[in-house]
Amino acid sequence: MQRVRVKSMRLPWSRESKVWSRVEEVSINLSVLNNRLSARVDQMSRRSRELFDACVKAHREGDMERAALYASELSQLRKTLNSTIRCQLSLEAVTYRLATVKDMRDVRLVLQPIRGVVSKIGQELHGALPEVGERILRIQELLDDVSLEIGSVEDRGFNRFEASEEEARRILEEAAEVAGRRANK
Repeated sequence: MQRVRVKSMRLPWSRESKVWSRVEEVSINLSVLNNRLSARVDQMSRRSRELFDACVKAHREGDMERAALYASELSQLRKTLNSTIRCQLSLEAVTYRLATVKDMRDVRLVLQPIRGVVSKIGQELHGALPEVGERILRIQELLDDVSLEIGSVEDRGFNRFEASEEEARRILEEAAEVAGRRANK
């Protein structure tokens, strides 16, 4: 059996350790954000149940105006809840993907899709959960720093970018599918 040697991308030691510490910081920030979103999902789920119960009670009492008001609020809450669950699952996928990174070449390959997913999450949650916006901006800044440090723009240009966008789109679609299943439970 013949062994294949893979040439590893190497940066100067201090620069490489700086990149790894930033990758770790991104990972920690993603985990913290994911925990916050999880708590927010739990809170919104409880509120959703309360609104539904109040809607049923108002309907039972014959107060259709109040029932319609509860139903309208519940509808908006469920939209936000679905969006938040989708974003939470996307963050989970990104965190797991970042945890699989073993060398600088891996960092270079996963950085673009991760940046795309984090950017889309920021756009999606900006209006619904503004308190999350600051954390997303910090994560985006860290990802930009890592990109600049390792020079994540490849010579091949567009092919890598298109593949990265495809991976980001796939992660978001998978998260949307799982979010739909969780919301219907």
